[in-house]
Amino acid sequence: MSASLRKAETKDKKDILEIITLLHLDRPGFIWENDEFVEKQIKNGEYFLAETEGGVAGVISFRQREDRMYIETLAVAEKYRLQGVGTMLIEFAKNYTRENGLGILRACSFCEYKAESFYFDRGFSLLGKTGRYNNHKYHRFEIKLQ
Repeated sequence: MSASLRKAETKDKKDILEIITLLHLDRPGFIWENDEFVEKQIKNGEYFLAETEGGVAGVISFRQREDRMYIETLAVAEKYRLQGVGTMLIEFAKNYTRENGLGILRACSFCEYKAESFYFDRGFSLLGKTGRYNNHKYHRFEIKLQ
């Protein structure tokens, strides 16, 4: 599948919100699909889109914490799943991390998403300690880049 990547703009917020509703988990404090949260990430230059001729295929956002880059959000529209969009976003994340002078990329994923094999297949390892967000478990993945 052919897709291009670009930094998100405020006008893309509706498309981003539409895709990330796929990540919805009914729990208190689930901020990733919050309008204001997404808008702030866009304005901070943290959101990127994978686009095809048919529209937005996937989204990813990053945040640097100390000496590591974290994937805050990664979602692929249902009609584009299993077509390499997620892999393309991960490869972009690896390059983005290197371009920002960092050697470690992390991702967190709520256990309900069952995303372990997705991250393992792309070179990530599972960190030993499971995280908790508002008392809900999530997996923590990491890849060391060269």
